[in-house]
Amino acid sequence: MKENIKKPVLILNKGWIAIRVKTVKDAIKLVFREKALFVDVNDYSVYNWEKWILLPIKEQNKIIQTTRNCIRRPEVVVLTDYSKIPNYNVKLTRKNLFVRDNFTCQYTGKEVNFDNADIDHVIPLSKGGKNTWNNLVVSSIKINRKKGNRTNGEAGLKLLKKPEKPKYTSIMIDPRIKYQKLGKNL
Repeated sequence: MKENIKKPVLILNKGWIAIRVKTVKDAIKLVFREKALFVDVNDYSVYNWEKWILLPIKEQNKIIQTTRNCIRRPEVVVLTDYSKIPNYNVKLTRKNLFVRDNFTCQYTGKEVNFDNADIDHVIPLSKGGKNTWNNLVVSSIKINRKKGNRTNGEAGLKLLKKPEKPKYTSIMIDPRIKYQKLGKNL
């Protein structure tokens, strides 16, 4: 059971927008404090604790063993009062750069993946460039090697769009579908 209560649960705000992921244990606490309701992922019905424990367990349901019986393990809960979307700081990571740039080379517009792409410094580090959202773009390996340690003007390259820091909500969308399309499983 200890492993089951550490599994992830998607937390939706009152407007049904994903805002964070918490553990099963934390999600159950929210429901017990009447700050959230369980969501049945099969039909999007919502349930409080008393109704949730009475739901029949189907073959596809994940379960939690309690002291008295088995209950469905929640996968999604919706908050009853919280309607804001939190303003989180988006971390500058390789994965987030790929998501921001839509798995597309920012010089050619061609679709790329982790295996055939690099992260390019628009202004090279040797010329004062920094590791920032405004200076990093996804580039095909071929184009990045061609550019080398030069600026875009020196290499005769032009960006398709100006790189900027994305909003949290644009990165929050689950990119696993895109990763799977490109042969990556996360």
